Amino acid sequence: MVGVLCCLLGLAVGQVHQAPNSSAFAGLSPADARALEAANLGKTISRVDATIAAGPFKPDWASLHQHQDPEWFRDAKFGIYTHWGPVTVGSAPTGAEWYGNELYQPTDPAFKWHQQHIGDQHTAGYKAAVPHFTAEKFDADQWADIVFRSGAKFAGPVAMHHDNFALWDSSLTRWNAANMGPHRDIVGELEKAYRKRGLRFVTSFHHGYAWRYFEPSFAYDGANPLDSDLYTTVHAPGAPPSREFQDLWLGKVYEVLEKYQPDLIYFDFEFSAVITPEYQQKLFAAAYNWASQHGREMAVTQKDRAVHEHTGILDFERGREDRITPYPWLTDTALESWFYVETAGFRSVPSTIGILVDIVSKNGCMMLDIGPKVDGTLPQAGVDVLLGVGAWLKTNGEAIYSTRPWLVYGEGPTTNGGGGFSESKERPYTSRDLRFTQSKDGRTFYAIALGWPEGEFTIEKMRVDAAEAGASVDLLGSGPVKWKVNENKQLVIEPPAKKVGDHAFAFRLSGFRISLQDSARFDEPTATQLEPAGATLEGDRIQTQENEGRANIGFWDDPQDRIHWLLRVPAAGTYDVRAEVSSAYAPSGLKLTVDQQALTAPVPMTDGWFKPVFVSLGALHFDRPGVYHVILGPADPAKWRAVNVYRVQVAPHG
Repeated sequence: MVGVLCCLLGLAVGQVHQAPNSSAFAGLSPADARALEAANLGKTISRVDATIAAGPFKPDWASLHQHQDPEWFRDAKFGIYTHWGPVTVGSAPTGAEWYGNELYQPTDPAFKWHQQHIGDQHTAGYKAAVPHFTAEKFDADQWADIVFRSGAKFAGPVAMHHDNFALWDSSLTRWNAANMGPHRDIVGELEKAYRKRGLRFVTSFHHGYAWRYFEPSFAYDGANPLDSDLYTTVHAPGAPPSREFQDLWLGKVYEVLEKYQPDLIYFDFEFSAVITPEYQQKLFAAAYNWASQHGREMAVTQKDRAVHEHTGILDFERGREDRITPYPWLTDTALESWFYVETAGFRSVPSTIGILVDIVSKNGCMMLDIGPKVDGTLPQAGVDVLLGVGAWLKTNGEAIYSTRPWLVYGEGPTTNGGGGFSESKERPYTSRDLRFTQSKDGRTFYAIALGWPEGEFTIEKMRVDAAEAGASVDLLGSGPVKWKVNENKQLVIEPPAKKVGDHAFAFRLSGFRISLQDSARFDEPTATQLEPAGATLEGDRIQTQENEGRANIGFWDDPQDRIHWLLRVPAAGTYDVRAEVSSAYAPSGLKLTVDQQALTAPVPMTDGWFKPVFVSLGALHFDRPGVYHVILGPADPAKWRAVNVYRVQVAPHG
């Protein structure tokens, strides 16, 4: 396949665009190299301080809060990055993606493998793996061509992982790819290749965790003070980071900022795990000010919600938000393992597209990792997935790029949880799962089915308020399809009889004036569900039961009985309330009281106990957030007839 790709690019087999590099550390002894590192760090930190002093942002949260996330990021939606470096030497054969840490742990398989293939950890630990990181077949233009064809709009390398090894030509550490291993400026070559194809450039940083990552090495070769520029200064496990370490952490990021001018800089979990708030604020101020002073739109992502309350773009590792947010956010996930592992499988094209569509519908973007091999080639199975995503985006991209969320993110049976590392709990999407996006001007709406709809389907949550004379529904990649509006003012779409396209299917709606069905708000994550399991029951016979697989509160014959819940109200405002109930004997009525407010609703006679209906109780207003006591009882005890209660729902009004 290498030959095929090379022919596609007009290259001879085996030909590699290798730019020779002459590192400033070439030929220096470790002691002389350390002295040069220290001198260069002093100069770099002076430039950082000058950039911060020049403004406009100050290194405090109040000032940094004024920064606006760039519009290009909200429009781009999809990016690619690559975990690659000396770690791959050990991860490929052993699966040790924290190879620089795991090789020092005697119970880990990487420990024995390292001894057998690299050397004894007491003298030849992680540093001895660096020469084996050869990258002899690395071709930045070939990578960029694949990434461009994947449909990604931003891309870049992991510039430095937890292992403290720089993939750029650094003046701050001799442990860099221009001085050791490949003897090439990997970051520089990729920056040129990606920008040549019109992509925004990304550099990701994980080296803040090096302070913890290499602690096991201190019992081995990491104890050598001459190598503390790789392993960090010997310290007690769990000790706070030194100022010298944090200066170097900051200096390395700033050096990349100056040399390669990335559009997005990404940070792993070091903000919450190692780096102090003082240095966090310095970093943001330096990055934002550098961008402002150079007329650039800079995005900075990190994973700590507490930091995100002040500034930056929130990132979720292998996870995402479970609702639409007013702010843009990022998911970083992988096609397989982060670093290349020979035995790892790859995510499928439909799975990758489904996740991307779900993310975009909730105001997020996706950055997808593919781990290259030690020699610099991308694994073909991963390339095939990327190109499959690219083919889908070529047809359906208008429903993804430069779109914005609608009023709700979608509908259907599959709702997956939010937060980091939530992917492992996800269920696969079905043809009944829809996700929604809209154009920036709100005039065009997209309903994306995450499987081929077998026959006509109804968009349940959408209300069609009006349809212009030329209103149309088009299946992207095919053309116009039949549609109608039913008696509930819902759009019913009839797809072609024969499947068109693959993976997910985007229907474009033009010429419709639409709004949200009143009932839809209660199914959103912003709604609160007061369920039987969370209720406190007051009475002798009233009890929780399960019928036909659903919990409900029954045996409520006594009008003196009551149901109690605690309701957490997240923000002041007006909230609509409805109850799902059944009353098989006769009509009845309910009264809900909370915070000196009372709501009542009639309960109709239903077709048995196990076919509940929704009844609207009205609206509540809260002047402040907090936890409130909810009491549900009869509207009129004298006219009470037994009612089964399945749940009470409370949703923000509007």
